[in-house]
Amino acid sequence: MEIDLGANAFGIDFHPSQNLVAAGLIDGHLHLYRYDSDSSLVRERKVRAHKESCRAVRFIDDGQRVVTASADCSILATDVETGTSVAHLENAHEDAINTLINVTETTIASGDDNGCVKVWDTRQRSCSHEFNAHEDYISDMTFASDSMKLVATSGDGTLSVCNLRTSKLQSQSEFSEDELLSVVIMKNGRKVISGTQNGNLLLYSWGFFKDCSDRFVDLSPNSVDTLLKLDEDRVITGCDNGILSLVGILPNRIIQPIGAHDFPIEDLALSHDNKFLGSTAHDSMLKLWNLEEILEGSNGNSGNASGAAGHSDSDNDGMDLDNDPSKSSKGTKRKTKSKSTTLDSTNNFFADL
Repeated sequence: MEIDLGANAFGIDFHPSQNLVAAGLIDGHLHLYRYDSDSSLVRERKVRAHKESCRAVRFIDDGQRVVTASADCSILATDVETGTSVAHLENAHEDAINTLINVTETTIASGDDNGCVKVWDTRQRSCSHEFNAHEDYISDMTFASDSMKLVATSGDGTLSVCNLRTSKLQSQSEFSEDELLSVVIMKNGRKVISGTQNGNLLLYSWGFFKDCSDRFVDLSPNSVDTLLKLDEDRVITGCDNGILSLVGILPNRIIQPIGAHDFPIEDLALSHDNKFLGSTAHDSMLKLWNLEEILEGSNGNSGNASGAAGHSDSDNDGMDLDNDPSKSSKGTKRKTKSKSTTLDSTNNFFADL
């Protein structure tokens, strides 16, 4: 299934229990589509959510609301049933917001173009944590719920680990000489995987973030713009050449191609029942791939898949535990945008309209 959105979509997300998918567009609109196995995508709602591009979208509150983040520095919560704005923060960040993820049932995290990460309490409607670990845009984030740690990657070439229990930056990698664009946690929390600008995957062992423990160098000649965890051993990659691939981790291998867009992949998401993979790209297309049918062709064939790791990996890496973020060397700031605001404005997050 596919549909032309009429404009490029930066972010997508699936409803946690219904056959709904949300897309945030470059023109600031939020689209909601209903889907099923036997028909095409049908748009249920179109909302002008932001003045500038809508870069990220996430369902919250068991799917009752959808939250969007924008280049206009704002975060908006929209009622899924009515399409009305229920909460709004105009100055959530001082710079354009680039990423947004769900952290817990009552918290979300946002990252901006200047390297700032904020965690928001959606019940108290306030900013509960703020971290300024990076010197360039936050490209992606993921959350380790068992240890309450937020992992972020940045265009400055580093990966950071922020502890939400202590509200401190716990660890940061050395400068990788390449932009880190995407991140997932795999192998039951033992490995952190990051996609890079040069097409490699960097594998970090949990607790040893100073340098990667392994590299998968044969994945793609193009940047790995987005990663989507399928299970503890497999990840779906979306690259700048428009190709979606199913990739195995440890052993590192390309299991099979999934599909393609004509332009670079922007975002990936899984439906609530894991039956469909959603993808958006710079071709303005929203595509839904039937994963059940695709994965049937890969059963029993993973041992013959191509690809190789650059180094052998072991969980007992010979590295010191990196708990001193001051030792990290960071890259040059690529984006500089100044939009004046005060931290006091964050105290009014999700203020009722």
